[in-house]
Amino acid sequence: MPSLISQQWQERTSGFFSSSGTKLREARQSAGAFVGEVAKDAKVNVSDVAERVGSLFKSRWAILQQPATRHAVQEHLITAAATTGTLVRKGITETKEKVSVGKIKVEEAAKKTAQKSKTLLTDIERWQKGVASSDVFGVAIEVTVQRQESTRPIPIILIKCADYLILTGLNSPNLFKTEGDKKLIQQLVSAYNQDPSASIPEGVNPVDVAALMKYYLASLPTPLTTFELYNEIKDARSSVNRMRKSLQKLSSVNYNTLEFVTALLLRVSEKSQLNKMDSHSLAMEMAPVIMWREDKRPESYREYWRRPSRSPKKSNDFETATPWDLLSDEGEGVDASSSIPLDDIVQVDFGAVEVVQCLIEHHNAIFTDADETVWSSQVMARSYLSIILSTLLLFLPLLTAAEAELGKPKKFPVVVSTWPFIEAVRAAWRVANNGSSAVEAVVEGCSACEELRCDGTVGPGGSPNENGETMLDALIMDGVTMEVGAVAAMRYVKDGIRAAWLVMKHSQHTLLAGEGASAFAISMGLPGPMNLSSPESLKKWLDWKENRCQPNFRKNVVPANGCGPYKPKHGGMDVSTESCEMGTIEYRLPPLVGPHNHDTISMAVIDKMGHIAVGTSTNGATFKIPGRVGDGPIAGSSAYADDEVGGCGATGDGDIMMRFLPCYQVVESMRQGMKPEQAAKDAVSRIARKFPDFVGAVVAVDKNGSHAGACHGWTFQYSVRDPNMDDVQVFTVLP
Repeated sequence: MPSLISQQWQERTSGFFSSSGTKLREARQSAGAFVGEVAKDAKVNVSDVAERVGSLFKSRWAILQQPATRHAVQEHLITAAATTGTLVRKGITETKEKVSVGKIKVEEAAKKTAQKSKTLLTDIERWQKGVASSDVFGVAIEVTVQRQESTRPIPIILIKCADYLILTGLNSPNLFKTEGDKKLIQQLVSAYNQDPSASIPEGVNPVDVAALMKYYLASLPTPLTTFELYNEIKDARSSVNRMRKSLQKLSSVNYNTLEFVTALLLRVSEKSQLNKMDSHSLAMEMAPVIMWREDKRPESYREYWRRPSRSPKKSNDFETATPWDLLSDEGEGVDASSSIPLDDIVQVDFGAVEVVQCLIEHHNAIFTDADETVWSSQVMARSYLSIILSTLLLFLPLLTAAEAELGKPKKFPVVVSTWPFIEAVRAAWRVANNGSSAVEAVVEGCSACEELRCDGTVGPGGSPNENGETMLDALIMDGVTMEVGAVAAMRYVKDGIRAAWLVMKHSQHTLLAGEGASAFAISMGLPGPMNLSSPESLKKWLDWKENRCQPNFRKNVVPANGCGPYKPKHGGMDVSTESCEMGTIEYRLPPLVGPHNHDTISMAVIDKMGHIAVGTSTNGATFKIPGRVGDGPIAGSSAYADDEVGGCGATGDGDIMMRFLPCYQVVESMRQGMKPEQAAKDAVSRIARKFPDFVGAVVAVDKNGSHAGACHGWTFQYSVRDPNMDDVQVFTVLP
């Protein structure tokens, strides 16, 4: 607050105390006229108590006028002075009423007033010595972090609030916009000032927790972006590189806290369809408390717990009144707020809004060189059960030495792919390591495999169907939003994974197929129509035709050893059977699917923020029947992801595997506590028990980056890149 304002408040409070003796004597005379003979019988006279209280306050005032007294002391002094004056007025009024009805003696009222005054004096002494050692609101962020003696340079109150929101409230409408329950916020502020490590009580509305975070930031003496860097950061809002360099000039505490807060806001914005708070809405609400000029302190935000919008007019309003109301009592002849600029009408700083929106939307790229931030877990007691919950939220958890020995990567990103598709993994790694999202990295990785025509079964020019035509299946899934986009049996468009991405981004559908998928992809900007065949695919098809279209995926048809046209066969079936207790199981011999005639790239990526996405791309089985859709575009079969658990990719005989949704099974098994290796083996074994001759494999990765594979009917390889590796590594799994 400007020095002029401080001087005004000093003069006003000084005048209040200099006149307190006269007012108290008047109060004594007024009270004496009403109490009469009753006061004579009291052991302690009201006037004596009043004079003692006034004298005691005046003696304390000499201490509070010392130069070392800070603005915080002045504000608290206003509170104490206003409350004391009201207590005396209230005590006299109560005394009149009590004497008139003869229920309570003056002595009891006086003792009550004296006790409250004593409490206020103790509070003033506490503030006279400076900011209390436990306070967090209104205290410099460096001081708060230093007091908490933690290795994490972030205020604990923000960590606890963020954890609470992540666990219970990201879907709550209007987070950081709704004011919240004022009384509850006041209680939470008081609780954290008394005990900075206090936990948020169960059942608190997430909106109130978000408001508490917001007003904690508003209470800081200086903004997270600092006054010195205000112009530089504001000017850098149009450039990610300039923004990154400017923020690196902040102190470690400010930088890490800013990273932490904006990472949470990004997480909130990703749920905007549910909570109605996209990046712009969040920036409008949070910019004034994150970034402000030295002459534009967000005082209007601090009034959330400091003063209401009206003044009490009746004695029974005392319990809900605040010091600002009490000092403006008409009986005092003073309007405490009339001459003080309190920024009641907040002018929007659109430059600051654009900065915060930039920090949210480009968080990965801006903070790409930042140290990994850990979101704490909470031990939450619920009724008669204690649940120890470790939650990975935005960034890499710091792992113990024991975990490192178990082979868990210490950092993100992590890229995992079926088969030795090394260049595809490298492409995804580059994108993820530069700070882009997991979804973007999956798109780039699978797209690279399509362009390279991995194993001749991915991308244009790959496996032909019975008619010699190449058709594409692809899927992408975001583990944060659980959104899926997929295309099946798509012709004329070479970019399978990008077409699937467009379905997810620009439609409310999950899967488009056939000509409709092609038309949609082209309308959204992908090149086409084009012929997806290649000289290699056509030669493969011609050779197959010369071999009388053998082998193929037909069964129970005639001709059995020719190219058709086919008709149903009446009589025996060309299948093998085995009896079991529940009936007859049929399966084909020999298997028609192998590593080089049916293949899928299935990729999982965990980005720097700890978010996971998966994707697949394939031509499907070589010489498949036209119109066949395998497991490639089926969520839960070829791939599945959940940010809270992990992800999975599959490859193999999709016609069999899609009946069991193996990747969904893997993720659910990990949710129940299985390690990736156990979950992968369990999913494969479920299929093998029903179809002993099927061939296929799955690769599992949990939210911490631990990975494993399992297979049946063939030797399986998968590729991995994480920060502990210099390049892509290929892992071999035996059946």
